[in-house]
Amino acid sequence: MTEVMEKGGEVIFTVTGNSMAPMLHHRRDKVCIVKPQEKPLKKYDVPLFLRKDGKYILHRIVAVKEEGYVVIGDNQWVKEYPVSFYQVMGVVKGFWREGKYISCDDFWYRVYCRLWVFGYPIRRIYLRAKQLCVKAERFLGDKKNEG
Repeated sequence: MTEVMEKGGEVIFTVTGNSMAPMLHHRRDKVCIVKPQEKPLKKYDVPLFLRKDGKYILHRIVAVKEEGYVVIGDNQWVKEYPVSFYQVMGVVKGFWREGKYISCDDFWYRVYCRLWVFGYPIRRIYLRAKQLCVKAERFLGDKKNEG
């Protein structure tokens, strides 16, 4: 993969996981990854990086600092920091959502990115409340099954 991008090529793969929903859906949508043209990357870019535990991750950059990037999945509320500049393998150039290609240069995509990052505080409250509701449902379901 790295060799292909180093030669100016593109790598296309189907995403797994739900951390980038609603933009990308598990085992449905595809992304096109290329070697970054600019270093460091910019806020709103979606890098492919290798975590220290060996997992490949696609998350959105919400800040660029001296030590690295602050990233978060669109469907998450916990930021990850720092992601070192050296951990980044590529950056999303575009993606296929329900079969339709969307470039990261697309005007409406850029609007989405800004609104989604701007809405982080609200999203954090919403996702946390959703998580608590799921836990409450499980707890109440377990109590119902016991009695």
